[in-house]
Amino acid sequence: MKTKKSEMGLLSVIWVGVSFIAGITFTASFAGVVTGTNENGENIGVGIHILWIFALEGVVAFMCAWSFAKLVKYHPQANGGGAQYMRTAFGKFWGLFMGVINYSVIPLIGMGLIVSMVRQNFDGGDNNLVGFDSITGLPTGAWGAWGSLYLDLIAFGLYMFAATIIFFGIKRYKYVSVIIGYLTWGITVLIMIFGLVAGFTSDTSGLDQYINNTGLGFTTFSKTFTTCFFAFAGIETFIVSGKNIKDRSKNMPIAITIIMIATTIFYIIFTLIVMFAVNAPFEGNPNLQIFKKFNSEFLRKFGPWLIITCTILMRFNSSIQVTLYGGSTLEPLGSQRFISKVFNKENSESVPVAGVMTTIIIIVITGFLFLFIPDFVQGIVKRKSPFNYGTIANAASILLLLIYYFVIPTAMYQGYKKRVKIRIWEYVAWSITLILLSFIFVMYFIDLFKGFLKTDDIQSILASTFQLLYLVLLIVIIFVLYFAYHKKIMKNIKDNEDEYQKLLDYEKLFKIIELNN
Repeated sequence: MKTKKSEMGLLSVIWVGVSFIAGITFTASFAGVVTGTNENGENIGVGIHILWIFALEGVVAFMCAWSFAKLVKYHPQANGGGAQYMRTAFGKFWGLFMGVINYSVIPLIGMGLIVSMVRQNFDGGDNNLVGFDSITGLPTGAWGAWGSLYLDLIAFGLYMFAATIIFFGIKRYKYVSVIIGYLTWGITVLIMIFGLVAGFTSDTSGLDQYINNTGLGFTTFSKTFTTCFFAFAGIETFIVSGKNIKDRSKNMPIAITIIMIATTIFYIIFTLIVMFAVNAPFEGNPNLQIFKKFNSEFLRKFGPWLIITCTILMRFNSSIQVTLYGGSTLEPLGSQRFISKVFNKENSESVPVAGVMTTIIIIVITGFLFLFIPDFVQGIVKRKSPFNYGTIANAASILLLLIYYFVIPTAMYQGYKKRVKIRIWEYVAWSITLILLSFIFVMYFIDLFKGFLKTDDIQSILASTFQLLYLVLLIVIIFVLYFAYHKKIMKNIKDNEDEYQKLLDYEKLFKIIELNN
């Protein structure tokens, strides 16, 4: 959240951070990674192992975020986040590289929000409007094969409504965000209570099934790790707005530590409650099945709608924040003239209007590619689209991991140059983290290219094609912006004394500052 009118204190940063990152929607991928089966009917779900995988994810996410927390202390401001840090260490090209990669996650996060806002709530289970038979893969339910398209259009309309709230001003945006935050956490606590009651009052515990039925291996671990890492996305939002955090050199490391620990604990506890209350296998969104064990007809009907309301509110709130974050991410790129300078202008409410509008347009385009084309294909070929929450989360996670994959070496490099104070344990922990990230990257691309081998499955080919096309397109954009646009603009700016001086003044942000501590 970006504001020039006030600074956020430590407690405010922690509240906003936990509210933005943590939430009940992370279980949307559980049907595929916890209790999934392959085409031969073999169990490929990780089962109870999801608990220690989440703990490992929390440690990795913390170490990744810690590299940001370390670097934010030694820069004049946090504007640009990882892009600022990489440029300070390695030069302009790498600053642009990180800026584009950082921004490229926004549309994918938007897709994840749209899919899990509505579709995931009605995809299988008791609310089987877009269900598909687990054996034949053929559509069942009221809306059949075209259901995903209908539900995605509804969610897309809700996203557009959420995005427009930003234009009513930051003050109104804060009111909406805070109110929704309190509502969603209140409902979340209520859902957790119902889940515990359902587990303790039932004759059977779902935990036994998840303990005894697992298919853990290198492939299932890497898929689960990559998909679930998306649940930890968002800490970059507060790094980018770090210049508006009170006493950030002291408060940012504390905030990141508490946010990551609290988020990890919440995910583990909520997963335990879901497993306790819901018997395997999961069908669609397991959250909706928490109330199936109750004898009360009222609770069996009221419960799922309580979860649906919580999910929509949470995703609606995140849609507002992601759109504003996207606009703020473009601002430093415009200030450095990597893109048009129109993107560094803000209105009287400190809203980067051009950046926000561009983010909305890009999410519309990405939605057409990642959602609506696969939805149309699903309706025509009558085979379930692979572009569910898990697939989109997988694609977004690999870009998030790529960001950390570059920022961690940046922190280590600055430590090696004696510009930043790095302790031995940080070098060791970051080195181990990089080794793990390297493994995840290799497994991701192996799985990606396997999709092209399924010549009889057009949906799998589409999934792999769009993901690979997205990565290639990003590289092309980076080179075009730097060598075709930026180089030309810089030659013209040198002839304009006032504009050139402003750019030189902006360059002062790309340096390391001395700290007494």
